Amino acid sequence: MPESTIAISTSCILSLEMPYSEQLCIRRTVYRGGDGPRAAIVAGIHGDELEGLYVCHLLADWLEQMARENPAGLAGTVELYPAMNPLGLDTLTRAIPVFDTDLNRNFPGSPNGDLPKRIAHAAIENLSGAALVVDIHASNIYLREIPQVRINTDFADSLVPLAQRLNLDLIWLHGAMTVLEATVAHSLNSVGTPCLVVEMGVGMRITPDYCRQVMSGILTLWKDLGVLAPDVELPPLNHLPLIADDSNVHYLNAPTSGLFVPVIEHWTDVRKGQLLGNIVSPLQGGILAEVRSPVDGILFTLREYPLVYEGSLMARVMARKGRLA
Repeated sequence: MPESTIAISTSCILSLEMPYSEQLCIRRTVYRGGDGPRAAIVAGIHGDELEGLYVCHLLADWLEQMARENPAGLAGTVELYPAMNPLGLDTLTRAIPVFDTDLNRNFPGSPNGDLPKRIAHAAIENLSGAALVVDIHASNIYLREIPQVRINTDFADSLVPLAQRLNLDLIWLHGAMTVLEATVAHSLNSVGTPCLVVEMGVGMRITPDYCRQVMSGILTLWKDLGVLAPDVELPPLNHLPLIADDSNVHYLNAPTSGLFVPVIEHWTDVRKGQLLGNIVSPLQGGILAEVRSPVDGILFTLREYPLVYEGSLMARVMARKGRLA
């Protein structure tokens, strides 16, 4: 068995003293092989999103196996940041507890600000200059999303070719006005560090099949970029992304309060006028409202939590525009 040339280390990118002699540590694991490019995975920015943590586990397991069996296969460096918001993860809350603020609205941060600003600053300082950063999110507890990458149209020219290799089902291009500038992705892309935002699954859960699908795409991109050696064997990509933008995504909001009961599977072709589900009352029989598709297309977001109030998002349908070439 060849002697390992992959150095594996764990460290804190930010360590802060807390009340009662506790310490907050934002941890990362670094796999250092050759002198090739550096890539990073970010997860756990929101404490109720766990899909990215499992992707980090899968990648760590794969890299540790490589360290044992083919250490020359890692031509560059990989950094895993599975828990950027450890307090939120500990309490299963989206925001940072006590501060009650969304970490992903505090970038690029400040070294002298409050806790969210300091975490954001440490993240940007350490991630800047990477050949690629993938920021992995889940949906919230209310909605289930297919694996997708979301891209600000300001950065589409450089990011879409990368996203095409990520083995996802959808690339969603957002207009610049709909993307908040205080996110880690916008802050990194603005300084020339490519960052792709992945969203999939549902909050407070993991979807192993989705995680393995994303892992396969990440490994492919690492090989494309030279982070992995050219002779590393990877499974072929088996997902080609559809493309969505502000012009072909339709939002279905509840016209009344009640229980939304879908009658169709997620990630399904639908026809205009097709019944997607019903809103029913737990107090009486009958149907309060029918939910039908407004267009021919694909159902790519579906309500997971059945209780809805008037205006609650129940589904998104993408009118077909074709796949990316």
